[in-house]
Amino acid sequence: MSDNMKILYAIATLVLLSSTSAQAWQVVERCTYSKFHGRVCTTSYLDDPVRSEAQDQEDAKARRASIEKWEAFCKPKRTYDNEGVVRLVYARKGCEFGRSE
Repeated sequence: MSDNMKILYAIATLVLLSSTSAQAWQVVERCTYSKFHGRVCTTSYLDDPVRSEAQDQEDAKARRASIEKWEAFCKPKRTYDNEGVVRLVYARKGCEFGRSE
């Protein structure tokens, strides 16, 4: 086996070993303290709950409705300042803080 192939295999192995999963979980650590036994800790790993497609669609619909409500209330308009930076100007006060009513 040539040296180039060995280096290539080493790089491929390193990439595979260092890749991480996109899955997330919660880590719960509980510790108890005792004068006689010191500290005893247990660690639990809880998987994230499975998300349903229907719930994701409902959340997206609610998010769109909230954005449309805010836009109807605040009527944002783009302007440019002296340095060419885009600024939003609102029809009502408090819209820059998310106010929508």
